[in-house]
Amino acid sequence: PASSEESLQGKCWCSGNNGSTTVGSSYPITYPDSSDKIDGSQSVCLESRYVIVKFAAGNLFAGRFGETIGTSGGTVYFGRPFTARPTALRLWCKYSGGAINRYQDNAPSEVKKGDYDKASLRIALGTWDYKTYGGDANSPILVNTTDVSTFVDFTTDPSTIAFGEKILVSDEANSTNVWQQITIPLEYRNLNKYPTHIMISFAASMYGDYFTGCDSSKLWIDAVELLYE
Repeated sequence: PASSEESLQGKCWCSGNNGSTTVGSSYPITYPDSSDKIDGSQSVCLESRYVIVKFAAGNLFAGRFGETIGTSGGTVYFGRPFTARPTALRLWCKYSGGAINRYQDNAPSEVKKGDYDKASLRIALGTWDYKTYGGDANSPILVNTTDVSTFVDFTTDPSTIAFGEKILVSDEANSTNVWQQITIPLEYRNLNKYPTHIMISFAASMYGDYFTGCDSSKLWIDAVELLYE
């Protein structure tokens, strides 16, 4: 709020709480946790859960929530103004997942009911034009969770100049239910351009956009920072 740049004076972070709590205040999917943390007075917990008639993945992202679309989904505006070129995203996280017990037929073919859920941590820098991506000047990428054609693949998207991702799997072979510090390098595909926006997204169930995942998965996030050389 103290920034001299008007576009940065609004809040940076948002979640899908506006959608999940529409049916009742007892269904938050993202909330502060003062009992389990690494730095400061609290962490943020992203909890996937089944909300009355629909699966909702715990999520946190840079941008803003748009509106709910009945009980089918909602719209999300991704991105915030940003013009620097960091080399990586570093954070502390802890993940407690389980077998996927909520599944939709439109989920990607590689995921099946009974597979272990996965958490997704992503960062991207780009020159996304809101007139092309459907959003607004501050949060240019509009995603409608009821329409998979609006989903952006940052690995192939032409306006993305850098991308980094970490996938966490919580099963017998991966001990992710402990706090661990993770560094996610940004891989630049264009070193001549500066970004106009940054996109950061964390999800307790990486297929949450398809309403698929485990309704008891939890992802804790704390001490997020950008690294520069």
